[in-house]
Amino acid sequence: MAERDLQILDEFGLRRRRFLLAIAGGFVGTLFGSLSPGRAWGRSRMQTLTLGRLLMGTAVEIEANHPDLSIAREAIETGLQRMVDVDRLMSIFRSDSEIGLVNRLAATLPVSVGEETFGVLTEAKDIALMSGGALDVTIHPLMQLWRRATQRGRLPSSREIEAALGLVAHSGLSVDPNNRSVQLQQPGMGIDLGGIAKGYAVDVAAEALAKQGVHSGLVNAGGDLRVVGRNRDGGIWRIGLRHPLAPSRLLLSVLAEDEAAATSGNYFRYFTVGGMRYGHLLHPRTGTPADSALSATIIAKSAMRADGLATAAMIHGAGAMAFIQRVSGVEGIVVNPLARHPGKVSVQITPGLRGRVELLDRSAELER
Repeated sequence: MAERDLQILDEFGLRRRRFLLAIAGGFVGTLFGSLSPGRAWGRSRMQTLTLGRLLMGTAVEIEANHPDLSIAREAIETGLQRMVDVDRLMSIFRSDSEIGLVNRLAATLPVSVGEETFGVLTEAKDIALMSGGALDVTIHPLMQLWRRATQRGRLPSSREIEAALGLVAHSGLSVDPNNRSVQLQQPGMGIDLGGIAKGYAVDVAAEALAKQGVHSGLVNAGGDLRVVGRNRDGGIWRIGLRHPLAPSRLLLSVLAEDEAAATSGNYFRYFTVGGMRYGHLLHPRTGTPADSALSATIIAKSAMRADGLATAAMIHGAGAMAFIQRVSGVEGIVVNPLARHPGKVSVQITPGLRGRVELLDRSAELER
């Protein structure tokens, strides 16, 4: 299989690195595209168009395979615009977003939100319940604490963490389907959809491709990915997962068709204090980084569900695989450090992935 068909699933990749460098060279805010000659598929000649943009704090790439490149371009641009719309609704960094409004007002009165934001919050509540609170979108006060403290070159104190934890509780988030409104239990609480909204954005972009008549393509947003149909050659997509301890190498590949995959890990995003790295995924019960597992990948029909469950699995740490196997309709991969072997890892997979996963790093061990 050609190298270009091995789509990298993580928060950083060589193709995205080239993309970021191209944007840094003077094309900020513009589309970056590359054309690839198509190959025969059925009776028509398939062509490939890939466009990218910096969105939601990461580099997004959308690939569309279609005999007509004008249709492919329109579909991708529609998909990218849908992702922009999601960011405008759900970003905590925009004062005019619906989540920004919720964080300002929902502790004093119910706040009505649009259908999309309400749908993501409802899914987040569902995953919070099935994961025992491992995914908790009310973690905003804790995230803010860690950002402020580490920007000042220090770690949060135990007293500060304890105070922030008093404002973190998924049970304190109420969603009313009758009025499509949201309310928070007490002042100081806030919502951060960083563990699930990007997956939703990937879903709406993938759905935009299909609505525009593109039935072969993918959306890749820094760790969240969804494939549409089969690849341009008519084969099953092959997704690559980077080695969490050696990002220049691929750890494994997994076959996927008309489904989504999301990887959560602490190896590319972290807080740094005194030269030490602390993972950005915070445990909603302890208030400290969840560092037991190196990465967790979920494969599901929905990128939103895969995103939320991957975050929850990382919070479960040593119990990540047991948690994944309790969830119906999904498959998972958990990568852990290999005891007494620095630099090496063990890989756990759910039974449904047997025959779909290929280890590419000979030093890794696949647990049976």
